[in-house]
Amino acid sequence: MIIRNDFEQAAAKQLAADLCCLPEDFFVYKNAVTLPGMREGRRKFSGSPHFFRAATMGMGAVICADEAVTDYSRLLCSEKSGAEIFSAATLAGLNNELRRHGCCIGVINEYFLPKSTSRPAVPHQGFDIRVFEGSDIELLYRWEGFDNALLHRTIGERYDILAVCAISGNVIMGIAGASRDSETMAQIGIDVLEQYRGMGIGSALASICASEVMGMGMVPYYGTWMGNVISRRLALHCGFYPAWCEMFSLQITD
Repeated sequence: MIIRNDFEQAAAKQLAADLCCLPEDFFVYKNAVTLPGMREGRRKFSGSPHFFRAATMGMGAVICADEAVTDYSRLLCSEKSGAEIFSAATLAGLNNELRRHGCCIGVINEYFLPKSTSRPAVPHQGFDIRVFEGSDIELLYRWEGFDNALLHRTIGERYDILAVCAISGNVIMGIAGASRDSETMAQIGIDVLEQYRGMGIGSALASICASEVMGMGMVPYYGTWMGNVISRRLALHCGFYPAWCEMFSLQITD
């Protein structure tokens, strides 16, 4: 079993709560299938567990699926490696199976963790940095264009706990926000208005936001969909590295 750092251990514990398995399931070259449940500490992206959900941290994959697709999931795990379960060919067949049950693959995201707890100062010019916490974050909700950075709520099961802003005069150029997704994990989202991109704003905000989250005693993580190359580059530039891949189904609606 290979665990590279404490951040990966924390992520594995979180995924175990989400997918009803054991943390060590993510550090062996063997796939596992579990049934959905409402485990304490899970990230509550939806009111009820997803019909189908899978994740891999680079070794085996864990599939957490409804009983209706348990046999299919086990067959998949016996024939494919953890990485192959996320391949285009496998996803095509999986999507056909899910459609038989009124669902489809809804989200496939890559998630990043910090390489180190040490966060070097990020130089920035042409803008000031301001940090908002708690209810003060609500002051930012009137600004448009920051839906990736902010959940627009400071209470509930998932909510904004931090916002780092790049400001010039009275104008907000960009925001990196952190949402409390669970007791231990805070997800970073970033928005930089189009006219201010290319100035290093995103990198500065993400780095500072990660440092602030770690100062709160939480693990910062960053997610993006596979095709968002610019977002993936930003994560790498800010000292994050690919830590796991995750997908879940959504119900098909008319």
